[in-house]
Amino acid sequence: MSEATALDTEQELFFKRLRQETAESHQKLEDNPLSKAILSPSVSVKDYQTYLTALFGLTIACEDQVFPVISHVITDLPGRYKSRLIIDDLLATGLSETEIDALPVYRFEFSTVAEALGIMYVLEGSTLGGKILYRHIHEVLGLVPENGASYFWGYGAQTGNLWKSFISSLTQFVDEYEERDGVIDSAKKTFTIIDNWLGQTGRS
Repeated sequence: MSEATALDTEQELFFKRLRQETAESHQKLEDNPLSKAILSPSVSVKDYQTYLTALFGLTIACEDQVFPVISHVITDLPGRYKSRLIIDDLLATGLSETEIDALPVYRFEFSTVAEALGIMYVLEGSTLGGKILYRHIHEVLGLVPENGASYFWGYGAQTGNLWKSFISSLTQFVDEYEERDGVIDSAKKTFTIIDNWLGQTGRS
């Protein structure tokens, strides 16, 4: 086995472990009432706005707090900013700029690059699920990327490639710095944080 092949296998094993060890907390997030409401056949514009406002508080927190810490690892971050898309969608569906400015923003607590990458793994992974959510929102509410559904459209045709690029950079980092546990523990914690945040938003 060549050195390159061995490295690829190590990276694949880590990614498999990452998915396995976060599966339970990921499923709990998908079972969140707000997560279910957005996929309901009767989802309303209000449901959609509530979900987006919750994601805004997490997305802008990630961009402001996490991105600066991981910019040397994930070098294409400038193309991954998505809070502006949420603002555009909220404006398109009827919220005012004043209402958006008043939205709560989460504050992540982390102390290492590995923990920051664990947070980013969860937030960036949501772009894959966004493709499913986009189709549903488009079918039920009739929204399109240019008017109200740009966030779930995400990176569009580039979504798959950008996800692979992120995972490649992430797995290279954990191989180099032996930070597997730090990333995994942070990702599990982040799924729980988002679950709780959605719960608070849904009750407010």
